[in-house]
Amino acid sequence: MKFHAVVMAAQRVGVVNELAADAGVSHKCLIEMDGKKLIEHVLDCLDTSPEIDQITVSIDDTSVLDDVPAFLRLQQAGKARAVEAATDLFASFLGAVEGGNRYPTIVTTADNVLLTPGMVAHFCEEIESRQARAAVAVTEKQVLLNVYPDGQRRFHKFADKEYSNCNLYAVVDAETSDIARVFQTGGQFAKSLARVLKAFGIWNAIAYRFSLYSLDKGMDRLSKKFKTRLVAIRMPFPEAPIDVDNFRSKKLATEILQARRAEE
Repeated sequence: MKFHAVVMAAQRVGVVNELAADAGVSHKCLIEMDGKKLIEHVLDCLDTSPEIDQITVSIDDTSVLDDVPAFLRLQQAGKARAVEAATDLFASFLGAVEGGNRYPTIVTTADNVLLTPGMVAHFCEEIESRQARAAVAVTEKQVLLNVYPDGQRRFHKFADKEYSNCNLYAVVDAETSDIARVFQTGGQFAKSLARVLKAFGIWNAIAYRFSLYSLDKGMDRLSKKFKTRLVAIRMPFPEAPIDVDNFRSKKLATEILQARRAEE
């Protein structure tokens, strides 16, 4: 199975990103880390992942990518394209998969700089083996903190364990794409109880709030709600949940990138 990859790179509407401002660039995806722009780390990973055959970058101003050599190289090779992001994530996702054969699709973000071909392979293989129609990647709390004690500070608590989101999702076919509607009100929707209730229903929201179900049981319940097969794929990689969200995570991600390069 070959996958189309969507890289979400737009700025949040009306928000000045503090990391971008500190670096003197218009978009966070243009910040340089360990010799490359954030988005270049992601694009290079996807380009060298055999599971990925096409890439779409969703960004509010496509001209920004004129200064991204990795994108220009992939665009010239016919492997990457850019589309204008909409005002919300769901509409941006629909715009990114519109036209051509865009499924199955995995979705990640331009600040997911520690993504590796090994992570992509594990995620895609699990989607196939578990016959998922939609998927979300997570890493167990202890897998992360045993290696990087300051790697993350917020976790999703379930009856079995606590997990961190890895900014890696999948939608296998157009019929399942409506599940992405939960992000229609923005990537920070989980911070609003009203948005969670609207997306998942009152009982599922209560069950999540009080950790009544295991992760897999919770996914089973959401599968029934959305009438599809949604699975959580556990990533055995401690770096998988670490993206560039703030100055602390930027410093840690830079150290990891430098350590990887030193081992090459």
